[in-house]
Amino acid sequence: MISFTDAQLQAWMAAFLLPFFRILALFTAAPVLSIRSVPTRLRVGIALLLAVTLAPGNVPTAGIDLLSFKGLGYVAQEVMVGLAIGFAARLAFAAFDLAGELIGMQMGLSYAGFFDPQGGQGNAVGAFMNTTATLTFVALNGPLLLVAATMRSFDSLPIGRVPFEFVTRFDPIALGAEVFALGLLIATPFLALILFVNLLLGVMTRVAPQLGLFSIGFPITIGTGMVLLLIGLPWIERPMVQGLMRLVGMFG
Repeated sequence: MISFTDAQLQAWMAAFLLPFFRILALFTAAPVLSIRSVPTRLRVGIALLLAVTLAPGNVPTAGIDLLSFKGLGYVAQEVMVGLAIGFAARLAFAAFDLAGELIGMQMGLSYAGFFDPQGGQGNAVGAFMNTTATLTFVALNGPLLLVAATMRSFDSLPIGRVPFEFVTRFDPIALGAEVFALGLLIATPFLALILFVNLLLGVMTRVAPQLGLFSIGFPITIGTGMVLLLIGLPWIERPMVQGLMRLVGMFG
């Protein structure tokens, strides 16, 4: 006759539910995986399948009771780890938003944000860069990379060890610096060329004021920016990969 003790049942349940909460939290916060077009039942089902796969090799410390205050603390920790990984991936998209806003401002498209009831103060280049980053993220199998990073996080951040150990790796200052550096890395070539065009327009205005170049300055800068965006699209893949690897690597 096979018999189970209460401690064994609690350990098995904890080994299954704690990874489940971490993975489900990732699906709640990660880009693409958290959009409304992905059914909730599908996300829960995939999280259950991955948790069942991880359960045999991720048995937590014995004595964890999920119905106790300590067990609820472990549940909260796993949820926060999953949310932190998803939030770190979203920061890569924030870098593209920052680059798009800077490029659009230099192109002269910031004023268009006042007439966009959905975009608010944003400009068209920022929305375009965000859409391009999303498509690039999907083309690079970014959702699978996030799931793989979460699976590897159980080795670097095991269940049932030091409570809230991941907080030491989640450095908001470092994450903000990574976002700012990645945004400038993407925007700098565009900003330099648009600045060069503006300098040419300024010189031509000083040399021949009767040409009225100020009135055609906006069309020239906008057209130049469009051409630069078209030429520079193939180079977006590398910053996206570097940003994801750096941000998600903080938890791996």
